[in-house]
Amino acid sequence: MCVCRYQSGKGMNMVRVRVILAVVLAVGIYGFAAVAQDAAPGAAPAMAAEGQEEADEKDLQNKLLPLTEMETAFKKALVTRNRLATFVQQQEQKLKEVESEDEKMQIRKDIGAARKRLQTLSVAMDVIFGIGGSRQYNYDEVTSTIYLRVGTAEEVFVRAIRARDLYTKFIAEQKAALDKETDEAKKKEIQGKVDEGTRRWQLVAASLQQIYGVTPKRDYSYNPKNSTLYLKVSENELEKLKAQLEKLQEERRAKEGEAAAGEKAGQ
Repeated sequence: MCVCRYQSGKGMNMVRVRVILAVVLAVGIYGFAAVAQDAAPGAAPAMAAEGQEEADEKDLQNKLLPLTEMETAFKKALVTRNRLATFVQQQEQKLKEVESEDEKMQIRKDIGAARKRLQTLSVAMDVIFGIGGSRQYNYDEVTSTIYLRVGTAEEVFVRAIRARDLYTKFIAEQKAALDKETDEAKKKEIQGKVDEGTRRWQLVAASLQQIYGVTPKRDYSYNPKNSTLYLKVSENELEKLKAQLEKLQEERRAKEGEAAAGEKAGQ
């Protein structure tokens, strides 16, 4: 199993991008992983001295929750992008048909928000699935169509991770050189490399979060055998997530019961 660690670099302001993973109760353990993204992996609450060893053990992030499969991540991103593009087209057509200024204002607002999401997702897909200098073209004689091969779902993920790690290493090396340099002209040149490397790191890191739901503040483990990315959590986190899921399930069942009762009363 290949372990991939995600840590934020010093002085790097990570571009926060909303995670696309939908939290659906029906998927059970997969729902835990999406919720766990926002769970702070901080220190455990203060406990009695005699129970400290047990508390520390339960705070170790040594358990794995399935976060996403590589193929699933790509399909979800592709479907979301297509839906957003369709939504924008539909709303633009609707804007031509409505007469109310209030409706037009709301439609323009919806179009602007959708375009922003579409642009963010499109950039992330271009970064993740377009990384790498090699280009392989395939030709379909039946449809007379030329295809560009970007790689398997696993290859593009590993490639993106490698690119992010290389940028991290490059930035660290340039900062070390900057600290030793005394010539102002050379320092300016090195600083430019640091700034450019940081920009590229932020872009790749933000794209990884957008497509795969990862964040630099958490640790992950990738298993190439089943092409699945796992979120590393502690036993305490897992117990909290289970409690949250049970509460959400109870609320859902209560609402379903109320809806069913209302339909019965109306018959």
